[in-house]
Order: sequence, then structure tokens, then C-alpha cells
Amino acid sequence: MSKGKYGIYLWFYAVVAFILAFLGQTLLCGILLGFVIVAEKDEWLSKQVMQAFFLSLVSSVVSGVFSLIHYSTPSISSEILYGIHRIFYTGINVIESLVSILVLVLVIIALTKVTKGKDAGIPLLSKLADRAFNVVEKKVYPPQQYQQPQYQQPQYQQAPYQQQPQQQPPQYQQNVPPQQQPPQQ
Repeated sequence: MSKGKYGIYLWFYAVVAFILAFLGQTLLCGILLGFVIVAEKDEWLSKQVMQAFFLSLVSSVVSGVFSLIHYSTPSISSEILYGIHRIFYTGINVIESLVSILVLVLVIIALTKVTKGKDAGIPLLSKLADRAFNVVEKKVYPPQQYQQPQYQQPQYQQAPYQQQPQQQPPQYQQNVPPQQQPPQQ
């Protein structure tokens, strides 16, 4: 394990970033990302902290959208509509809980990988961090040589009607004397 410029192990910064992401501290995670990029200047560490920041950002956006939906609906006084309203908010709370559990699972997986010095490998966010550093896997296709198609004379089909055989002009035999054969002995 390598130490940074300030004598702190590099994986420690990544662990702190993922813990901040789980706690929903997007601003602190962003500040840590800025510090890591400017002060430490380590590509691996910057990618890990960037993944944690993106995870925190996604979690905050999902939570913000649901809270916007929650506070934008008017309060309802009717008992029937109140029941529907309650079911709707229960569904939103369940979705928010599932997102929180997903973030927790991703953070635990990332923490176990980062402490070993490996890439966190969060499914979509690792590719996004790679794109930020312009480390994109280019798909290489083997070059194929262009083969010009052989020219073939078009084949025409014959008409469906039957052709009558052509008559040949009559051949005349000439009176040619037969060749004489030598006498046999």
C-alpha cells in the first residue's frame, strides 16, 4: 500500500469518500474529491473518490426527486383520497428505502475492494470515472480487406414459350469420284 504526499495511505481517502457517500454528504464528498485531485494527484485514488462522489450525487438526486413529488402534491381532506394518498407515499418510501439499501450494498462492496488496493468497480459509475480521465476502452475491429465482386454476365432466362427447331438449309452432295485404292497383292 502506498502513502500519499501527507503520509496517509491512499486507500484511506477512498474509504472516507465512500462513507461520506453512504451518509449522503455530497458536498463533503465533492470537497474531498477536489482535495484528492489537486493535492494528491493520484489517478487511481481520484477515480475511486470520483465514483464515491457520483454515488452520493445519484443518491441525492433520487432522494430530491421523491421529496419534490412528496411536497408538491396538495394535502387531501377526503377519507377515500387520503387512503390513496397514503398508499402513494408508502410506495415512494419503499423505493427510497430500496435505493438506500442499494447504496449501502455498493458502498460495502467498494470498501472491501478499495482497502485491498483494487478498483471499486461500481457498475455504471466506474465507466463514468474512466471517461472523466479519458481512459475509454476502444473497440478494435480487425481490418477487413475489400474484395471487389467478380463481374458476371447476367444470365437471362428463356421465354416460357417453346421455340421451334430451325430448319437447316438442304445440303447438296457433289458427284465426286471415289478414290481409287491401290491393288492388293
